[in-house]
Amino acid sequence: MGLKLKYIKDDGYDVYEEYLDALDSLDFGLSLTISEYIDSKVLYLPVNDYISYVLGGVVKYENKNVFFALEIIRVQGSFLMLSDLKIISSDEYLDLINLNLYIK
Repeated sequence: MGLKLKYIKDDGYDVYEEYLDALDSLDFGLSLTISEYIDSKVLYLPVNDYISYVLGGVVKYENKNVFFALEIIRVQGSFLMLSDLKIISSDEYLDLINLNLYIK
């Protein structure tokens, strides 16, 4: 799987290097806004050892909506694993909403 664990948050999720690299590639203020948004939400996902979940999210940054997709892995006996993050278009975000795959 090639993902390297970077940090385990006390609240119950792991953060992987690819996720941190994705945040690092963004403007500092935007990455902080997205991180705080994710941190403030309770993400409950059922255990699934075979697939990852992709959830859409939106934050307000510099008076603009910024849409993102968050990849999460949830396997038996471990915390949620935040594995990747991508900036997406509003159309892609709406597709995720239609599939009920968004952060509520």
